[in-house]
Amino acid sequence: MGSIRQTYIKSTVDALLRQYPGEFSEDFNANKAQVEKLTGVASKELRNRIAGYVTRKVHSRGRRK
Repeated sequence: MGSIRQTYIKSTVDALLRQYPGEFSEDFNANKAQVEKLTGVASKELRNRIAGYVTRKVHSRGRRK
C-alpha cells in the first residue's frame, strides 16, 4: 500500500510538471534541488515530500510510454 498524499502536494506537483515539463528527472536529489529553486518552499519536509512525489510521477510516466 502506498502512502496517501495531501491535496496541496498533488496540486503543486501537477502544476510544476505542467509548467516545467523537462526540468525533472527520476533522480530524487536533482528533483529536490529543482523544487527548492522553482517553488521557494520554506519547510524541508514539505520540499522533500514534493520532490518525492515528482520523482514517482516522472518514473511512472516513463514506464507508460
